[in-house]
Amino acid sequence: MSSCRCLSRWLRIGVCIGLTLVAVGVRSAADAPAFRSVFEAHGAVMLLIAPDSGQIVDANPAAARFYGYSRETLRAMRIDQINTFTPEQIAEERRLAASRGRNYFVFRHRMADASLRTVEVHSQPFSFAGRPLLLSIINDITPGRLSDQGLWHYQSLLEAQVADRVQAANAARQREQTLLIVGLLLQAGVIVLLIFNIRRRKRLERAHDALTRAVSEERQRLVDILWGTGAGTWEWILDTGHMRVNSQWASLVGRAPETLAGLTESQFRDFIHPDDLARYLAARRRHLDGESPAYECDLRVRAGSGDWIWVMDRGRVVARDTHGYPLRMAGTWLEITGKKQYEDKLRLAASVFTHAREAIMITAVDGTIVEVNDAFCRITGFDRDDVLGRTPKVLSSGRHDEDFYALMWQALNEKGHWEGEVWNRRKDGELYAEMLTISAVRDNHGNAPYFVALFSDITDQKQHQRELEQYAHYDMLTGLPNRLLLSDRLRQAMALALRRGHRLAVAYLDLDGFKAVNDTHGHAAGDEVLTLLSARFRLALREGDTIARLGGDEFVALLVDPGEPAAMQTILQRLLDAAAAPLEWKGLQLQVSASVGVVYFPQSTPVDPDALIQLADEAMYRAKMSGKNRFYIAPAATT
Repeated sequence: MSSCRCLSRWLRIGVCIGLTLVAVGVRSAADAPAFRSVFEAHGAVMLLIAPDSGQIVDANPAAARFYGYSRETLRAMRIDQINTFTPEQIAEERRLAASRGRNYFVFRHRMADASLRTVEVHSQPFSFAGRPLLLSIINDITPGRLSDQGLWHYQSLLEAQVADRVQAANAARQREQTLLIVGLLLQAGVIVLLIFNIRRRKRLERAHDALTRAVSEERQRLVDILWGTGAGTWEWILDTGHMRVNSQWASLVGRAPETLAGLTESQFRDFIHPDDLARYLAARRRHLDGESPAYECDLRVRAGSGDWIWVMDRGRVVARDTHGYPLRMAGTWLEITGKKQYEDKLRLAASVFTHAREAIMITAVDGTIVEVNDAFCRITGFDRDDVLGRTPKVLSSGRHDEDFYALMWQALNEKGHWEGEVWNRRKDGELYAEMLTISAVRDNHGNAPYFVALFSDITDQKQHQRELEQYAHYDMLTGLPNRLLLSDRLRQAMALALRRGHRLAVAYLDLDGFKAVNDTHGHAAGDEVLTLLSARFRLALREGDTIARLGGDEFVALLVDPGEPAAMQTILQRLLDAAAAPLEWKGLQLQVSASVGVVYFPQSTPVDPDALIQLADEAMYRAKMSGKNRFYIAPAATT
């Protein structure tokens, strides 16, 4: 009977610890976007409750099946519409739980069909996105159901009743013996009383037998429940070192039960992975020394196939001698290989998230930032606490208009992802360019409760790109557009002129006397002349016109919509004056001039940009042959 009582208490404690671990697991998952998957998929009945109003914020599918309401209906209810206890009864239950050291409450809940169920409620406050909520895990312990906690509670009560009856029977036996002695002395009258007591004793014995059978049946029910849970049980007799295990334990290690009949504690250890043995012994020793109320350890053990499986090993001292020395310890093994594999995947995902070189930002569907990684903080300069609960607008550079973001959201809604370059601002105000990819994270119902943004800093690449573009399109000495950029601009100007019916002019400039400067004073002097004249030519032209250097001392001016001939001649004269003005170099006065040839577009026959420049070059030679320091305008084309 003592063994049954200990086993009953142990099962009760195991169930409580299991439920507590479920709550702890929920807490770990809730710090990350994976909590929703656990909440939706877990078979335990779970409710999220607002502590101030009792409003049911959310219920998982298991809760909907248990109560018989749809999840939408549960979300519209308060917990006091389900709990049938009055406020006074609730207060009394909490007092009893505190006085008995329970970490759960026992209530009566009403189902959708109006039936009542007795339940254990394990509640723990957590913070979800900054909002305090109670995570309640409900366990049905209605009489007749084989829940672990209910069985331990019922077993304890039954054992107490049996102990009381046995004590009463023993007391009755002593009284009967006393009455028998007195009856022998008191002759016939006492004999009648003795017969009466004998009959009474038989009735008590029959009652005792009935209680014994009831205890045996309850013990068998307990065995059946353990079998149903798949838990292997073990019992360690410390003074002999022998171990007793059930068939479920034998099945976990792939052995036949009869081969483990003489199992010793030393042989028991051989099933444990060498890397876990020290941790197992240390945890067990802490409990044996009274440093922990119970023993618990996750272990790898060898299965029959030779593979290693994970088990949750829990145990407790169930018998001590008069000096408090442990005599017997009992516990269970429960396989958790799948749980460990899932935890490994979570740890891997967390490691990738933390150590990724790309910045990662996770936002809720409303745009609120719920998590960032270390690379995000390194690139943006913001600490994690600076941005959690805020929106990505905190990074906005102001360079992109509303249409840019509208197209981004349109792509996210239609395709589930968007990729492109974005300019953002660091915490210190510095602008930076990033290559950004945003993806919607969808659940099993196709909803997208989260968005994951990955980006890398491409500011240096953009700067390098600008430098390459500068090298490709601009003259390194003067900073003027080169032939390639001139051809591109000329092609665009020609197309625009045709569409609008306007004219444009191309002026080809060649310096007079530049070779003499180079030959007399060297290339440094020539480079200074080209640089100074380039600046003058820019000032001589109108806004929207282009001056480009083709190479050597040759320049081309693109004049968009040059206007009347007089206006055109004014512009050309400014170019000639800019070229002819004296130049100072190292105390010397240098003098050059320019010959300019001009052609108009459109021409009478189709021409491309290169052909138009060639015609302007031919016109320039006409000007140079006419005496230099002058311009020549080719006759306008008739179209």
